[in-house]
Amino acid sequence: MGSFTKVMIVALVLLGVTYAAYRYAWYSGPYVLDRCESSQKLRLDTFLLQIEPFLQRFHVARAGFDPRDLRGYFSARATGKTDLYGSADMVYVLWILGELESRTTDAGRREWVSVLQSFQDPRTGLFEPGPAAAESTMHATAFATAALKLLGSRPRHPHVWAEPLFAEPEAIREWVDSFHWSQIWSGSHELGAAAAVIDAPQGIELPEEWADWTLEALTEKLDHRTGFWKNGAFDRIWRAPTTIDLGGAAHFWWIYHHLGHPIPYPEKVISNILALQRETGLWGTRLFNGAYPQGIDFDALGGLRLAWLQLSDEARSVRRSQILAALDRYSCAADAHLNGEGSVERLFRTSHKLVGTLNALAELDLLHRTLTGAPKLETPKPLRSTLTEVAWQ
Repeated sequence: MGSFTKVMIVALVLLGVTYAAYRYAWYSGPYVLDRCESSQKLRLDTFLLQIEPFLQRFHVARAGFDPRDLRGYFSARATGKTDLYGSADMVYVLWILGELESRTTDAGRREWVSVLQSFQDPRTGLFEPGPAAAESTMHATAFATAALKLLGSRPRHPHVWAEPLFAEPEAIREWVDSFHWSQIWSGSHELGAAAAVIDAPQGIELPEEWADWTLEALTEKLDHRTGFWKNGAFDRIWRAPTTIDLGGAAHFWWIYHHLGHPIPYPEKVISNILALQRETGLWGTRLFNGAYPQGIDFDALGGLRLAWLQLSDEARSVRRSQILAALDRYSCAADAHLNGEGSVERLFRTSHKLVGTLNALAELDLLHRTLTGAPKLETPKPLRSTLTEVAWQ
């Protein structure tokens, strides 16, 4: 066998392996849209019945599980010790379902607050994510702060770390410049600093203009052609928004929204979010946290809703049918993935993933109500998006 032939064989093998890896990573679930009737409502009976076993699976056994007096002793991974994300995740889950008060007592909620507060470093005021979480300290700080707000409380120690960060425009710009722009989905987690201050401003002194300075610094980094934030090295070559850009942009949009500022370029945002929906009805793939309904769908649906709120009547008349079609596709995919027996145990190996899925479903229903006045989901209680209450997920 000649050397040229050997080189060609190696090249073909590498090409085949690369193609197989690509197909695996970009798999976005089965095509199920032909199983659904357009505009039908989504029933989640089978899925919702699995939430109770989910709670029990992540509850710390030695704490004792009282279904009407839950006190926050949850782990992010089954059979683990009580940790920040497990405890905070279940606040989100129960709040979205509208069951946080009915599943707790006054004393139990106070104890739950104490559990979450125990993860705050009294020296820095920051919350540490713990070894079981794949998140940053700033993400953990914002997430724990939001969970405490949903419980009607706040961190034990004020966010004094935020005072130098938001003290002047130059400090804010330096902070924004430090984001990991080459992977803005995770890099934008640093925006948790702003979310934590929004959700728990008590006990700290910031200039009155800190919010305006922050929005100015964020807007300076905006890609005006797309309405997304594209400042990484690869973005100079690939200008079209990607799923990574969507995951990053959502964190920016939450801050704009909770600071009372409309998100920029709403029509471009809607166009690009709709373009990123995959033919299976989902926005994610195996590469992006999983080919099933999850957090990136929440980012997309929440972005569509916030952008819709900024549209003129004329633009709404054009966009309504396009968005409703996207909601129908997502609803069909959610039904196929979530309403099977054992789907929750199979899909959600950590407590945090279910939060994104539930919030996505809540945004699906809220956006449909906003567009039509009618719900998309048939559930005992309407699911509530935490985006309407807190500035972070």
